Amino acid sequence: MFKTITLPRVTLRLITHKHGAALFGILNHPLVSQYNDYQTPLSQQQVKQLIQNDISGYYEGGVLRLAIEHNSNGQLLGSCGLYKINTDKQTAFIGFELHPDFWQQGIMQEVLLGFMAVMPALQLKHLYAEVSTHNQRSHALLIKLGFTLKCGVQNSDNSSLWYKLL
Repeated sequence: MFKTITLPRVTLRLITHKHGAALFGILNHPLVSQYNDYQTPLSQQQVKQLIQNDISGYYEGGVLRLAIEHNSNGQLLGSCGLYKINTDKQTAFIGFELHPDFWQQGIMQEVLLGFMAVMPALQLKHLYAEVSTHNQRSHALLIKLGFTLKCGVQNSDNSSLWYKLL
């Protein structure tokens, strides 16, 4: 079972349906959605189903999506998580999004450092991130966190693949 992680400015906890309305706004924000791999606008029902899929995926062992809540007021700032978790190969892909009001404040770096600190307990050794080639902020963040670009890897979605050995 995943234990809530309290960091200096935010708390990471399992995503629930109570996060639906705020997540709807974040995922449909044009500055966020331009870098994601889903079609927008998303309906409230689609976001509800996305959360339900994340909850089910958590119990099935293939997904771990966390809400990023501000410590002072509980506001949902974004989410981060793991998908394509492969326990045999000890690998997973990491994904994250943050409302633009909170960009350039070091929040996502704080979140990902705190989240990656618990990866050994999840028995993961290899972490991947698939990021839009146009998302320079995320590229810079991944480099700060010790990820390396897998040379020449690019898919039809115009995204690049990053790797980190934990």
